[in-house]
Amino acid sequence: MRFSDIPGHEDLKRNLRELVASGHVPHAMMLSGPAGSGKMMLARAFAQYLHCESPRDGEPCGSCRSCRLHRELSHPDLHFVYPIVKSEKMKRYVSADVADLWRTMLSDHPAMPPEKWLSILEAGNSQPSIYVREADELVLADAYPPYASARKIYIVWQPERMQLQAANKLLKVIEEPSEGTMFIFVSDNELEVLPTIFSRLQRFHTGRLSDDEIRGYLNEKFHFTDEQARRYARLCNGSLILADEFGSHTGENEEFLAIYQNVMRSAYAKKVAALRQTSEQVAAFGREKIKRFLVYMSRMIRENFIYNMKMPQLTSMTPDEEAFSTRFSPFVNHGNVEDFAAATDRAREDIEANGNSKLVLFDYFLICIILLHRKPTA
Repeated sequence: MRFSDIPGHEDLKRNLRELVASGHVPHAMMLSGPAGSGKMMLARAFAQYLHCESPRDGEPCGSCRSCRLHRELSHPDLHFVYPIVKSEKMKRYVSADVADLWRTMLSDHPAMPPEKWLSILEAGNSQPSIYVREADELVLADAYPPYASARKIYIVWQPERMQLQAANKLLKVIEEPSEGTMFIFVSDNELEVLPTIFSRLQRFHTGRLSDDEIRGYLNEKFHFTDEQARRYARLCNGSLILADEFGSHTGENEEFLAIYQNVMRSAYAKKVAALRQTSEQVAAFGREKIKRFLVYMSRMIRENFIYNMKMPQLTSMTPDEEAFSTRFSPFVNHGNVEDFAAATDRAREDIEANGNSKLVLFDYFLICIILLHRKPTA
């Protein structure tokens, strides 16, 4: 991974290069920012830059032995720590037990969409964590010197999912690691990182990418036309994750659009049996994906209301979404939009609180019947 492979963050890239040039690379640091901002890509590029035998022009050379090992995700002094779902049956206790799945994640989804990792892990409703056994092994490994370079680098993804016991065991190692050991924490939400860990890290923030940077990414990686790239860049909200989803046309957006259309058509036609069937279909997604679907519902309700207000220049929809909205948007109006938004938020909160998914979704879809048939007030 090279810095030039990553869109945006030019100031941060320059700061990282200057750390190396000054010889003051921190032994524990954190890159934090919203999911899809390219943090893991930056961490990987920085680690490769540190290990590169012949860096030039502020980039790892890409051809030395260390760079080749980084490209193959097999450098002996590069280690990853990440949340997993522990399983006695499958003998999964620490990150290394699912290393093959992790390499698939890094290779196929370098922007690191958290939902993809849940899917690859087949986590279902389980919440991945970094467990205390992981911390025990890290403490033991800290006693060994780097194998093939001057630094042994640990990249810790989503430290906000670290259990309290694990964090407590790592405090000493993070604060005073053995010579040559360094940690790069990569967090989607630094406010959820335990304060005892947070306070020991030199922190760097990655904000959202600009629409222009996303547009350039879509042009270069997926060969979008300028008009396509402009339209989709607005939808991506600065996220490489969404850019990859739109670019590959194999993501959840199309799936969620089809379900959204089905729900609204069935609700308008008062087809209760069809809505019940759809609620069962969506309930089978598992809690995290259901929440993402309800977020999508919220976005489409908002976009349809704006479209209905004859302000299409303010909307951010794909061509397929807009095609549906040209006919459906009149049914989302000032008479029901607030209740639509409130009902959607309430359903998502109920799912987060471990409510029965089938009941929550069926109830929400029935509310959609009432709201769609409410006449706008004068």
